[in-house]
Amino acid sequence: MNAYRKLLPLPFLAAVGLYVGVSMLYEPQVVPRAPKQLTREAAVPGEATLFFGGDTGEIDAAEHTLEFYGYQYPFSLTVDLMRDADVAIVNLEAPITAGGTRFPLYKDYIYRAPPESARALAWAGIDIVTLANNHAVDYGTDGLGDTISLVEKNGLVAIGGGENLAEARRGAIITVGNIRFGLLAYCENQILWRTYVRLFAGAHSGGAAPLTERSLKEDIARLRPQVDVLIVSLHIGYNYQPPLPSTITWSKRAIDLGADLVVDHHPHVAHPAMLHRGKPILLSLGNYVFGTPGHPELDYGWLAEVHASARPDGNKIDRIEMIPLAVQNDRVHFRPLPLAGDELTRALEKFRNDSLGYDASLEITRGRAVFNIKR
Repeated sequence: MNAYRKLLPLPFLAAVGLYVGVSMLYEPQVVPRAPKQLTREAAVPGEATLFFGGDTGEIDAAEHTLEFYGYQYPFSLTVDLMRDADVAIVNLEAPITAGGTRFPLYKDYIYRAPPESARALAWAGIDIVTLANNHAVDYGTDGLGDTISLVEKNGLVAIGGGENLAEARRGAIITVGNIRFGLLAYCENQILWRTYVRLFAGAHSGGAAPLTERSLKEDIARLRPQVDVLIVSLHIGYNYQPPLPSTITWSKRAIDLGADLVVDHHPHVAHPAMLHRGKPILLSLGNYVFGTPGHPELDYGWLAEVHASARPDGNKIDRIEMIPLAVQNDRVHFRPLPLAGDELTRALEKFRNDSLGYDASLEITRGRAVFNIKR
C-alpha cells in the first residue's frame, strides 16, 4: 500500500476503495421473469435423469483441431452418455458468436467460440447451458446476446445470463414425466469481475447473474413451491485451487435456503463431493470439453448423473452417479476420454476417499462412484 501511496494521492485511493465497496453492496431490486420451461418425456416412467458436465468451451488451443475434425469431434466419446439422459446440462464458459465486442482492456483469457459450436452442443445431446460465469461478456453484452440466440435456435435453453438482471435470474423449470426440477445459476460476486470486467447484469444492462444473498434467497423461495427438486449451479472458487472456504459457505447456504443439490464449477480441476444436512454438494466437476492447452494440474473431469424418482412421499433425488473422464488435452487432444481398467479404479477410489473428508459416503459399483441419497 505504501508503494501505491507514493504514486497516487490518498483521496484518489479512498475514492477507488469507496467505489469498489459500494459496487459490491449495491444490488438493484428487480422482479425476475418467469422461469424458462423445458419438458421431456421420461425414458423410464416414474424416473428422471439429469446429466451435468463441467466447464465447456470449444475455444483457444483447440481451434486447429476443431477446424480439421469438426466441432462435434470433442463430444464424440461421451455423446451416448449425454443422449441417454433425459436432460443434459453444462456450464458454457465461452460466448458463442461470430461478432461481439471484445473486452477492450487487459484480461488473462478472452474466449469466443464460433456459431458451429452451438450446433455441436445440440448434436452432443446437451439441453441446457448455464452462462453465469466469468467469461460471459468476453465479447460484450452483444456477444452474450448472440450466445443466447444461437443456442436457443439450436433447441437449447440458456440460463444465468441475459439482457438484464430480471432475465439473468429467471432460472428454468425442467419437467421430466411427472417430476419437476428447478435450476438456478449464479456466478461468484468477485471484486475484479464486478468492477473491472463489469461482468454482472444490472436492472437495465446485460451480463451474468451475480451470487448474492438476496438473489439466492429470493430465487430459491420463488422456485421452491413450483418444483420437486431444486438445483443450484454456482461458478465459484479459484482456478486450479482446492475447495475454498467461500465455496463451502455459499454451497451450504444454498442448501440451507432450500436447494436439494448444489453443482459447482470454475476451478477447472475436480473436487470431492460433500454432504450438508443430508443433501449433496458437488464442489467442482472440473472440465468437460474445454479447449485450453494441457495445464499440468489437469487430469480428470467428472460427469454427474442425477437420478430422481416419483414416490408417494414426494419426488426426490435417489442417487448421483459420478463418471470420471481424462481431460488433460496433451493426452486426449480436446476429446474427453472415459476411463477404463486400473486407471478408472484408482480415480474412483481417490474420489471416494477424498469425499469422506466432506462427510460424503460413496460406493463404487459398475465403474462409477455412487452417492446414495438417504431420506
